[in-house]
Amino acid sequence: MQGRVGYVVPLDAVTPREAVDLSVMAQHAGFVGTMAADTFQPWLPSLGQAPHVWTLLGALAEHTTGDFGVGMAVAGGRMHPAALAQAAATLGALHPGRHWISMGVGEALHEHVVGDYWPEPPQRIERLFEAVELVKRLFAGSGAGREVRYDGSHFRMESSRLWTMPQQPPAVLVATSGPHTARRAGRSADGLLAFAVQPQQAALLLERFREGARESGKDPAAMPAWLHLNVSWASSTEAAVRHVVERYPMAAMRFARGDLRSPHAVEQIARLVRAEDFEGRIPASADPAVHLAEIRTYLDLGYDRVFLHNVGPDQAAFLQTFGRDVIPELDS
Repeated sequence: MQGRVGYVVPLDAVTPREAVDLSVMAQHAGFVGTMAADTFQPWLPSLGQAPHVWTLLGALAEHTTGDFGVGMAVAGGRMHPAALAQAAATLGALHPGRHWISMGVGEALHEHVVGDYWPEPPQRIERLFEAVELVKRLFAGSGAGREVRYDGSHFRMESSRLWTMPQQPPAVLVATSGPHTARRAGRSADGLLAFAVQPQQAALLLERFREGARESGKDPAAMPAWLHLNVSWASSTEAAVRHVVERYPMAAMRFARGDLRSPHAVEQIARLVRAEDFEGRIPASADPAVHLAEIRTYLDLGYDRVFLHNVGPDQAAFLQTFGRDVIPELDS
């Protein structure tokens, strides 16, 4: 899992076939690692797409050679942890050593569709770590050829095992923007995926994650510590700023958006957003040097890899530009 910059496929803005093609382009441009979010709806109606991520990853992996995984998969809404584990194990068996999974607390936009009660944030965190424990137990037991039973506060699983398992189970990362959760991730998970954080908070997350790892007798240096970074690049800075306002207004929302349930509700709130609301929250520029400096900030903090999500529509030009003007500078 080497590489300084990974690619986040914008699944809510491109068709499944385009997502596969872009992943191939990203690899050719020098991006290492592909991430795709587990969503049920786009954040905005205008974006227009929301494919099934597990199906798409199966196609994507057949056309690329790097590592790949789910960004912020959620257990307890649309999928039970055992089902998540089975999906990940199958991809791991098909592509040994390439697949990983990150798990998060989730958002109502994607999880409320099944009609279950949407828990409060503390319950979501407890549910997350119970799901991580179940998945890792199921991986370990299945790899050893024995059945596993689980009886927790949020999940139950009768004695069973995964009959299709890779020799090496997929790494399980926890996706979070909170230091308390990051510390628990260090104790319980295989790695960290930080998201929606500024440099100061990102540094704190990494510190807490490493503390948690050492508390459990693990070496944090051997555990992946990755960061998801939203950027807006376009052929002009004016267009880059416009794309943030039109396509990623969530970056300016200074409240937890995990309880929003409809893309149409997000669209209504987005009408209150102005370009100046994004200042300091997301780099929006046509200048690759601006984005290079942003990426370096997080790598210098100690993150192993930064996964880039470009909010603009011209993904092909973004990949070509960053492959030419950004990634080589990081490797030099």
